[in-house]
Order: sequence, then structure tokens, then C-alpha cells
Amino acid sequence: MTRLCSALAAACLLAFAQPAKAQTLTVGVEAPFGLDPHFLFAGPNMAAARHIYDSLINRDPESRFVPGIVETWEMIEPQVWELRLRRGVNFHDGSPFTAEDVAFSIARVPNVPNNPGPYTSNLRTITRVEVVDAHTVRLHTDRPNPVLPGQLTNIFVVSKRATENAGTADFTSGRAAIGTGPFRLEQARGSEGMTVVRNDAFWGGKAAYARVNLRVIGNDSARLAALLSGDVDLIESVPPADVARLERDARVSVFRRNSDRIMYLLPNVRLDQFPLLVDGAGQVLPRNPLRDLRVRQALSLAIDRQALADRALDGQAVPTVQMVPEQFGGFDPAIALPAADPARARALLAEAGYPDGFGLTIGCPNNRYVNDARVCQAAGQMLTRAGFQVRVETQPWNVFSPRTLANRNDLPLMLYGLSLSSSRDASYILSTAVHTRIPAQAFGQGNRGGFSDARLDALIAGVIEHTGPGREEDLRHVAREAGEQIPFIPLYNQVVIVAAKRGVTYTPRMDEQLVAYHARPAAR
Repeated sequence: MTRLCSALAAACLLAFAQPAKAQTLTVGVEAPFGLDPHFLFAGPNMAAARHIYDSLINRDPESRFVPGIVETWEMIEPQVWELRLRRGVNFHDGSPFTAEDVAFSIARVPNVPNNPGPYTSNLRTITRVEVVDAHTVRLHTDRPNPVLPGQLTNIFVVSKRATENAGTADFTSGRAAIGTGPFRLEQARGSEGMTVVRNDAFWGGKAAYARVNLRVIGNDSARLAALLSGDVDLIESVPPADVARLERDARVSVFRRNSDRIMYLLPNVRLDQFPLLVDGAGQVLPRNPLRDLRVRQALSLAIDRQALADRALDGQAVPTVQMVPEQFGGFDPAIALPAADPARARALLAEAGYPDGFGLTIGCPNNRYVNDARVCQAAGQMLTRAGFQVRVETQPWNVFSPRTLANRNDLPLMLYGLSLSSSRDASYILSTAVHTRIPAQAFGQGNRGGFSDARLDALIAGVIEHTGPGREEDLRHVAREAGEQIPFIPLYNQVVIVAAKRGVTYTPRMDEQLVAYHARPAAR
């Protein structure tokens, strides 16, 4: 069997370790976060977790899977993965990290009560966790699962001893927030952020900063002003429109990396009728036109993706019509970026029985993704030129997200995005956003539009189990087949943009998670 990790990969991760420094780093982050690493599978929570906890398998800033508290992983049988744990690792309270903590953490994930966004999709296929000895775990699966190591990069390890009887509230207070990560929690400040201090015993080498204050500053302008005034040292989610100006400012350094997040418009085909789909007189349409493939094709043809990236995102995005970024498995270089064709879109609408178009609402968050509200306004204008009568509705993410959950979503069209580092190929988005929603099997967790196609489900089920030669071509084939049915409309890859005061350097992560371990003083 081929070992899936190496000393070289380990060096990639350890390269970020720096000599111990005495400074405090103050970081402005965009969104509030929780401290229970198994509650609400969302980027801000995962970024916070990576300060305090280790995931079972680590990923580096380019989302490559690298050793961490699990040193090696190997598929020893088609349905058995063996994990060998790093020896000599301790939790922040001094207790040793063992295989029992791995088994406990995996068992806890599906049992966190009242969890609106569980991490269970990452455990799909695992049927049994076998503790072989204190430093060896075997994961038994119900089918071959070649991307299980990637899924384990999202599963954080907590101390069985410290958290066996703890609930989410105990993590929120800080009492149970004990991990093996590069920092330990000093103070939890709820929606305002947290303060962490360096874990000098961290297995990967000491962080460059002795203390890190993570401050939640939700407004883009306020976050940028805090950086320019010296109130914070590092900020995430820099507005694209400010990049050129900041690059000319001697006080600031800007760091960028293409993200792994695909942004798309999601047509809602769940119900046969929606109140927000109307005719020219404002009357609710008797049937949902988005269920017609020709209408979904018209929506896609109406979008000028290059113009969207240039105008709504100031060039800080990568336009695409594919489900995965160029670096990921399943990307097809033979598929060119299509030109917008509003005339053809109008013709398709007429063919589908809507020669005068129809009215629809696009729903968007206004504080979750880069320039999300601005993107929606621009997309709405493009759709209008193709014959749709568009109304744009924006809401804060904490309102928008619960409203658009599967089986509750009442928006005909919505802006959504998925980060794909969990698999580093198309299998994650296919199983999460294209496959029919089957909660008991952890399929379709991101399928908020109710799309369902039994033929595609079978293709997806087959390709995600494929472990042998030809997997890449099979992924491309299934992605093409799915793309032709337009379960969603890919628009662009986001770009991660971080800015820091001069004297601080930062390596952005492709998964968009800001982790202070990747910050260090600039070389003099």
C-alpha cells in the first residue's frame, strides 16, 4: 500500500513554525464564532478551532493533506483505514493524547444536540472505530472511501477526559475548550472574539506570537480602519475595491491566494410553486419554471462571469463554469468559460413557455461572502437583460442561513458557496450539493434547492467509491453530466485577501480560514 504522507509533507507544515517571540498579535476577523469544534460546520468556527484544536489530519495553506497528530494514514484494506498517531502529544491540561480521544471525538460529532449544521457529512461511510492500541486507530467503512483523509481534516480532536460530560455551553464558556493545538484559550469573549496564548509544548513548533487577540469586526470599513489606525495588526476579508490602494500604502502588506470556494446561484426546484415566482402582473405562477432545464440554462447563459468578476469583485475573483477550482480533481481543462448570451437565454425562455419572461427574487447574504450583496445586484441586472424581472433581497447571514435551509428555503434563486478542501476534488460538491438530500446517509447537506436526479445519484455514489486508476477521468465525467443538468450555476472562485501592518507577514489558506499560526514577524 502507498503511504499517503511523507517527511516532505510534514516539512510543509512545520515550515510555518517560527522562533518564539514575545509579541501580541491582534487580529480583526469578520464573523462571530463558536468554540465547540463539533457544533455548526462553518468556516468561521473551523478557523477558530484550528487555533485551539488539531484536526485528525491537517491540511496546509494549499489544502494538501499533511501529517499532524496523525502521522501516517493508509488504506490497509478497501474498507479499512489505519491511522498511526503522533507520540508525545499532550492536551493543554497536560494529559496525554491517545487513540481513546480519537474514538471519543468521532463518536461525539453526530451526538451534539440541537446542531443546525453538523459535521456528520465528514464521517459518512464510517461504521466502526477500532482502537488497536494507544497510538493506532482503524476506521472501518461501509464502502471504499478514497477521500476519507480529506474529510478527517474537518474533524477536531477533543480530550475525552476533559469533555466526556461537557455540552456546547461548556465549550462556549471555555471550560471544555481544551485541545492539542498551537494556542490554548485564555479568555472567551462570546460574539466579540477570544484571546489565546501560545502552547509552548505544541508538537509542530512554537507559534511566532505569545498571545493572539481575535476581535470580531463585522463591518468591512471598520475592520480596514482598525488596521490603518494601528488598532489591529492583521485583518481578513479585505474588500476587493481597496486592494490596489492598500498595495500602494507603505504601512500595509497585502497577501492573496485563490480560494477553494466556488460561488454559485442555486435555483430552487423543491416545490412546484413559490410565492416569489410571479408573472408580469405579479400573480404567482401556477408551476415552478425553474424545474424546466431550459429555464436553468437561460439563467446560466444570462450571466457574464468575467464582467461579474471584474465589476462586482474588482477583478479579485476567478470566473468559472466548473464545480471545482483548477487545482482540484475533476476540473476539466477542455471546458472553456462560456460567453454570456442574453439573446439565446430569451429564446430558451420562449421555448419553455415564457416569451415575456417572469419575475423572480434572488436572495443573498450581505455579510458572509466577498461582496455578496454587490454580486447579487450585478447578477440581477444581467438576468434582467435576458428577460427576467428580478428583485434582489439581501439579509445578514444569521437571518439568511436559517431561512434557506433545505426543506425550508423559500427563495427561488439564491447566492451560495462551498469550500471544497474536504476532498480536494469534485466528490465533495457532488455528494453535498448535487446528490439528493438523504440526511440519514449524510448526502445532500448543501443541497438547499431540492435538486434530485436518480441517475446522477447513482453516478455520484459510484465515483466517490472509486479508488483505482481512472478516478480523475470518472470525476470529470460525472461533473460534466451533473453540470449539464444545472443543479446550480457556478460563477467564480473567491480570492482570499488578507492585509497586515508592515512588519507582519501572513500565509493565506486556500480554505479561507484565518489561523494566527501562519502569521509571523517579517524578516528584517
